[in-house]
Amino acid sequence: MNNLDKTSTYHGTSDEYADDLLQGNVSVNLGGGELGQGFYLGTALYAAKAWAVQMHGCETVVEFQIDDNDFWDFDILSLTAAEAADQRGLIRHLNQTRTFKFSKDVVWSPIIGGPKVYSDQHKWESKKGESYLNGNKVIRLKR
Repeated sequence: MNNLDKTSTYHGTSDEYADDLLQGNVSVNLGGGELGQGFYLGTALYAAKAWAVQMHGCETVVEFQIDDNDFWDFDILSLTAAEAADQRGLIRHLNQTRTFKFSKDVVWSPIIGGPKVYSDQHKWESKKGESYLNGNKVIRLKR
């Protein structure tokens, strides 16, 4: 498999946590965000860097190179911007930004919170997805 068959997604984080991620220590149970509990990856490097600066005061990003064919084998929920905004509102109303799950492997939607920049996000929320992200089929690089 060459790099043309891989898609890069990005996770903005702290220097310390980046080292854990590089070692294959992704956890879908630690994070929370606009679509609930999970591990978030974005399709735009600049958005991940902005997140790292905002949350951690650094520009540390871990790039995850994922095989396209592997990705499509997961149970994926794809949301439009309007659907994601509705779900975000419901999750906030239920006060479940750190606990809500859709019972999917991956939830794919535009990022809807924050400044109006365009990037998709992939919220990985299953143990199957976690195992994949931590496995040897995914290339993890510190950017």
